[in-house]
Amino acid sequence: MQSAGENVAKRGVFVAEVLANLPLGCEHFRLRLAAEGFPQALPGQFVQLQCRPIHPQQDQLVAEWSAARPPRLTQSELRDTEPFLRRPLSLAGCRIGPNGRRELTLIYRVVGTGTRWLSGLAVGEQLSVLGPLGNGFVIRDSARRAVLVGGGVGIPPLIFQAEMLAAAGKQSAAFCGARQAGALPLTLVPGSRVAREPQPTACLAEFAAWGTPAVVATDDGSLGYGGFVSEAFARWLDASGPAPGELVVYCCGPEAMMRAVAQLCLARNIECQLALERHMTCGMGTCQSCIVKVRSDAPPGWVFKLCCTDGPVFDARDLVW
Repeated sequence: MQSAGENVAKRGVFVAEVLANLPLGCEHFRLRLAAEGFPQALPGQFVQLQCRPIHPQQDQLVAEWSAARPPRLTQSELRDTEPFLRRPLSLAGCRIGPNGRRELTLIYRVVGTGTRWLSGLAVGEQLSVLGPLGNGFVIRDSARRAVLVGGGVGIPPLIFQAEMLAAAGKQSAAFCGARQAGALPLTLVPGSRVAREPQPTACLAEFAAWGTPAVVATDDGSLGYGGFVSEAFARWLDASGPAPGELVVYCCGPEAMMRAVAQLCLARNIECQLALERHMTCGMGTCQSCIVKVRSDAPPGWVFKLCCTDGPVFDARDLVW
C-alpha cells in the first residue's frame, strides 16, 4: 500500500533547471524541471516555487537601521516588481530522468505576477524549488478500481496518481472538468472520440499514457459532457453501480466541485480522498494561513488542521464543509 502518513523523503530547497515550458492553451502551461537530489514524491504532494531569479547575494532581507537612517528599499522583491512569496503547485509527475536527475512536471495557469513570471521561463534557466511538501494520496490494496475526478488546475496531481495506480496494477478512470474546451489543460488524443455521455474513452493523452480512459465535462458543453464534472461522475456511478469496497475516489479542483463529489461518495459509502486547495504562504505550517475544519470527538465537534502539513489530502469523512 502506498502510504500518505509521512513524506517519502525529507523536504529541501533545490535549484531546478527548466527542461520545457510549453503552452497548453487558455493561459495554461506545462513546466518540466530537473532538480539534482530532489527526493521521490507522492501524488497529492506539492512544491513551492520561487517566482523570481535566483540572487543568492540578495536573499538576506534583514538590515540594520535607525530612525535617523531608514533603509533604502532597493531590492526588486521589496519594490513589488518581483514576487516575494513562493507559489504552491501540485506535482503532475516526479521521476528519474535519463541523466539521473529527478524530473518534475507541473501544470499551471497564469493568474498573477508569479505565474506570469513562470510563463516567461526559457529552457536552461533556473529557479528555486522547495519540496516535496504535504502528504499524498493512499492506494488501497483492497480496492481494485479507482476513479480520478478533477477540475481545471486540480487535474495535475491526478495525472501523477494515474501513473502510480497503473504501477500498482489498479484499474482507473478519470473525469476531467473545465469551463469550456479551450480551458482544459490537457492534450486530446488525435482522432479519439470524446463522448457526450459519461463513458470513459482513451481521449486524453496524459491519462491514456497510463491506460486510464477519461470523461471530459465542460460547463458550456463545448467538449464532451455538457455540465459539471461532478454531474458526469454521478451519472456514471448510477449506471455502473460499483460495490463500495472495490472503489476509491481521488479528487482535486474547485471546492464546490470537491464538496459535491464528496457528498456523492459519502451517500454511497465510497472512500473519497480529496486534495484540498488553499492559499499556502509557507507550505510548512509556520504561517498558519491554510486552515481546514476537520471533525473531532472533542467539543465542539471539530478542530482546525493545516492544509500544508496535515494535508493537502484529506478523507472526505473527516471534513467539515
